[in-house]
Amino acid sequence: MTNLVAIGGGTGLSQLLRGLKWYDELSIVSIVAVTDDGGSSGIIRQDFEIPPPGDVRNNIVALAEKESLITDLLSYRFEEGFLGGHNLGNIILLALTRINGNSFPLAVKSLSDFLNTKGRVLPCSCDMLRLVASFENGDVVFGETSINRHGGKIKEVWLDTVAEPFSETISSLEKADCIVLGPGSLYTSIITNFLVQEIKDAIKKSGAEVIYISNIMTQPGETENYTLSQHVSQIEYYMGRKIDKIVVNDSSFPLDVLDRYKEKNSIPVIHDMSDNRIITGDIAYIINREKPIIRHDSNKLAKIIVSLLE
Repeated sequence: MTNLVAIGGGTGLSQLLRGLKWYDELSIVSIVAVTDDGGSSGIIRQDFEIPPPGDVRNNIVALAEKESLITDLLSYRFEEGFLGGHNLGNIILLALTRINGNSFPLAVKSLSDFLNTKGRVLPCSCDMLRLVASFENGDVVFGETSINRHGGKIKEVWLDTVAEPFSETISSLEKADCIVLGPGSLYTSIITNFLVQEIKDAIKKSGAEVIYISNIMTQPGETENYTLSQHVSQIEYYMGRKIDKIVVNDSSFPLDVLDRYKEKNSIPVIHDMSDNRIITGDIAYIINREKPIIRHDSNKLAKIIVSLLE
């Protein structure tokens, strides 16, 4: 059994987990960032003082043994009324937190057990953390949502308080044979986890191989015009160690799809590295050609990751 720890946020990481969960030779732990302060998660975080549940919920649903009506319910988002914008799964995690004596980790475990997840989902910390960024123009911005809206090149990121890791995240990293980073937002989904000092220290001490899954497209407000080497150098700087393998998409996309992304200041991540750490593959697909979204293919991506562990 190979102990695999995946680190990231909600959307990208859940795509990976959907593919990995079918490999019985893997013991999967997902460590999830907790600095999200937007949307339903942000409101629940602020009003009820629990870690933002959205990314955790996405990972739990992705690891569910069967994706069924129940998992569809957990992903359902209300569009109107006083619940408008809220996700049912987030509300259920809030209720489970209260039922379990205000313990968010027990709420996560309860929902995971109910769905018989093929792996564990752990918050990187149970503290109320806020991401802070300084920009090259000298501005200092507090909070993920504000950082993404600000625009400009990020110079440095940190947390607004010293963070305590959730204890099981450290023990999982100590046992890891492989640590997979991403895919996901560079600063707000991946690097934010390394800002918890004990998580960074555990990764630095680990003998596990570290694999980074590169984003397919740059992210407006966060990594505009970043190349692959810029993503890698930032991760290595904040993580405090070298990445061992880098998985890169080499799929091509229709020009009309790329034009849609370009309108939003997003372009394909330019592959400007040629060392022997690079593994390329056709690992992307397009959801909905009318309003195209480019995503990693869960099964193809998982197949590459598993092949690197052999």
